[in-house]
Amino acid sequence: MLQPVDLDAFLAFLAGLAALVIIGLQAWYDRRDALLADHRRLNSAFSCARCGTTYVRPRRREEAACPRCGWNNVRLRF
Repeated sequence: MLQPVDLDAFLAFLAGLAALVIIGLQAWYDRRDALLADHRRLNSAFSCARCGTTYVRPRRREEAACPRCGWNNVRLRF
């Protein structure tokens, strides 16, 4: 047979569970955003001096060839 549960205790349990879910989701999204920001930060942007194409290459590179014309360009510095 089931035991009766006090309504106040049940609502406190639900509020605590909801708070844990919200804190867990916040931690997960913060971690995910930090990893995405690191990934974007490690890209290098280039602008081709010959054809004017702007492109991005992964990892920190000082030079990269243009995907359109093949000209070797230096990365942009901001």
